Amino acid sequence: STNAVRVVNPVATTTYTVMVTDANGCTDSETIQITVVSPAVAAIAETDNSCTADDLKVLSGDAATLTASGGASYLWDGGSTNAVRVVNPVATTTYTVMVTDANGCTDTETKQITVVSLPAPVISGPMTVCSGGSVTLDAGAGYTAYLWSNGGGNSQTATYTNLTTTTTYTVTVTNGGGCLGTDTHTVTVGGSCNLEFSGTVLWEHDGTSGVQNATVNLTGAGTGSGTTALNGNYLVSIPYATGNFTLKPAKNTNKLNGVTSADASAIQQHLANVALLPAPFKRIAADVNKSNTITTLDVALVNQALVGNPSALNQITSWRFVPSTYVFPNPNVPWGFPEQINLTGISSNVSGQDFKGIKLGDVVSTWANPANFGAGEPLVLQAPDQLLQAGADLVAEFRTGQLEDVLSFQFALQFDPEQLQLEEITPELSGAPGLEMDNFGTFNVAEGEIRTVWARATSVALAEASPLFRLRFRALKSGARLRDVLKLGPSTGELPGLVYNSGFEESGVELRFMESTGVGQAGQQTNLEVRPNPFRDQTTLYFELPSDTRAEIRVTDVAGRLLFAQKQRYNAGQHQKTISLDGITGVLYVELITEWGSVVRKLVSIGQ
Repeated sequence: STNAVRVVNPVATTTYTVMVTDANGCTDSETIQITVVSPAVAAIAETDNSCTADDLKVLSGDAATLTASGGASYLWDGGSTNAVRVVNPVATTTYTVMVTDANGCTDTETKQITVVSLPAPVISGPMTVCSGGSVTLDAGAGYTAYLWSNGGGNSQTATYTNLTTTTTYTVTVTNGGGCLGTDTHTVTVGGSCNLEFSGTVLWEHDGTSGVQNATVNLTGAGTGSGTTALNGNYLVSIPYATGNFTLKPAKNTNKLNGVTSADASAIQQHLANVALLPAPFKRIAADVNKSNTITTLDVALVNQALVGNPSALNQITSWRFVPSTYVFPNPNVPWGFPEQINLTGISSNVSGQDFKGIKLGDVVSTWANPANFGAGEPLVLQAPDQLLQAGADLVAEFRTGQLEDVLSFQFALQFDPEQLQLEEITPELSGAPGLEMDNFGTFNVAEGEIRTVWARATSVALAEASPLFRLRFRALKSGARLRDVLKLGPSTGELPGLVYNSGFEESGVELRFMESTGVGQAGQQTNLEVRPNPFRDQTTLYFELPSDTRAEIRVTDVAGRLLFAQKQRYNAGQHQKTISLDGITGVLYVELITEWGSVVRKLVSIGQ
């Protein structure tokens, strides 16, 4: 460089020399040494007495010492001018220091201190227990280590057994930073303790209906029993004991609850491979004698039990039970399933011991559905009304109304044993094929009951006025009419009057007495005609009376509800009566009742 100025950028200490020449040509030289120094480098170190091993984390409010280095003088944010600053952070904070070295060079450094909290476990579990009982305490999840007092171990939960005195239990937990937290829990020990077993017994058919009044028996290291409530829940409580136990439900009441002639037909269809029963539960239900197979004997037992045979009823069990958790290896052949729950090593209360209940004989799934009742035409039994004369026999022939699809039926007839004595039952095979004496039950005939159950694997059609059977009675008293002393059993009895079609749709059974036969003097018969029939809104009755009398006209629907009734006195001769039934449609019955008996005719109202 030949000018008076030179710019340099030394990276190490260096000596520079310059030679100058004046106007006379005289020269001189000068040297200078430039010393290169390093810039100031600031640093912050943190120390504290907190449990966390991370020097960037402290407990809330704990003192942390920040030490700066790298200079000759220091300036902290917050006013401290020395190299050391003590802080007590309660929230995460960033701290900054500026350092100046001996050469006047400066640098800054920052450090963020994260504030953490001690772990705060909360013990959950029973606060009271019976003497000799046990408790399980839980300190909560999320910690890396646990230490329980009183020998409770080093896991999240601790179980203490055979408690006799009130005790306070402590847990110490460690979090991921090595910080410790504790909690205590006091368990008060009271009087003597019971061991409890509980669960629910539900009907397998829908999985929600409880099996009420089943007895759940407990055997093993202790014995006891409990009864299921309406929702199927049960509780068996015994004095405290430990060991192995067995729970086994039983119910053998109301054996025919839900069992009808439709079930007999469904079992027959299964045996004939017409329609197999659903596996596994309906097949278990079909094995009513618990022989581990389905046979014609099961059909016979259902039929005979329905007609009241005590021997058949004794061979049928009401319910069977299987643990809810059991998985059938082969549902199509379900036999050999467990009917109890075995429990081993029990020392504390046991819950969730659930069962599924299977109602034996009840294999048709639609029997309990009210929406299906009245799904088709009722089975109408027609019999002639008669006047009883003491000592004389009378024969009542029962015929059916027309039904196109009949799979099974059942009903009970009830007569007054003080008025009538049953002499003979004669099945009429042309009415219902296969209707035989085995289909009739006279086990309660002394009380005036006759039961009838008929079931097939395939449905049949019953023609109008098909003869079903005849009953021969001996009249014990005079004066009463057959309609007054012979009734159809109530729909809510042990054998309600029901008829089923091939779809197992359910309808009722009705008993109607037709015009009298052999009543009064010769020629004193009542005729009844209805025109038009079918009709719209109104029709006319035409009838002839042999002498002056008081008569009643009644119109009912298939459910037996009275739609029209009128009583008045008529002179001998021909009569006609127009009746209006606006807004009523369907099958109806009109009945003319006189002193000589009654006459019933079927009507069909087709509306507008």
